[in-house]
Amino acid sequence: MVNIHRHELAATVSDEQALELFRRQWAVYQKLIDNDYVNHAEVYGILHQVLADEVKGRFRVLDLACGDASAIVGALRGTQIAHYHGIDLARPALELAERSLDTLGCEVELEQRDFIEAMRDRPEPADVVWFGLSLHHLPTADKRTLMREIRGVLDEHGRFLMYEPTSPDGEDRNGYLSRFEQISRQSWTALTPAEWQALMTHVRTCDLPETVSSWIALGHEAGFRAADELFKAPSDLYRMFCYRA
Repeated sequence: MVNIHRHELAATVSDEQALELFRRQWAVYQKLIDNDYVNHAEVYGILHQVLADEVKGRFRVLDLACGDASAIVGALRGTQIAHYHGIDLARPALELAERSLDTLGCEVELEQRDFIEAMRDRPEPADVVWFGLSLHHLPTADKRTLMREIRGVLDEHGRFLMYEPTSPDGEDRNGYLSRFEQISRQSWTALTPAEWQALMTHVRTCDLPETVSSWIALGHEAGFRAADELFKAPSDLYRMFCYRA
């Protein structure tokens, strides 16, 4: 059974405008996924292996900025998932997630809310927290704060896994943006020129990658006892980490 909770949101644009903006952005995002430009297939395969092989017994998953949850559904199948809680601001994405997650056969809760606000007052525990391609929108200090709050909802055997834009040590943000522009322009050929330009505008405006060492340090500063790199994208634009409570 899927339950959806909607919190009162401050409206700055009409529902029609918000829906059209979502559709345009989602179409570009789906092209990235469909063409595996951001290596979702391998990343969610690794996530499945961690959940199936390392997490013992029935477990609860908290998925922050869950989107339509289509990728994580495959990672959760064949595991001992007992409860899934997804949080996202976009109502259309949650409506898609409702249909995807209904096939899991576990208790599902979807929440339309800003994930930062949700984590500030979250009393419910989780065994696994997943964050894919959204934490990098926060400044470093806010990343640290959120990771501390994530640590606070995990028990002693809990895991926080994430997949985020990551620079090799020694590269600054400008260097990352230059590499991203070069790689995406040359290799992500399924995007139209307008779609690529919209993507670059988003990346230049919103992406705040950390270096490998910084992601590891943030995990320790947040109270995790171990932080391991599980995957590096062939482009070296993204990496997957696992933090153990």
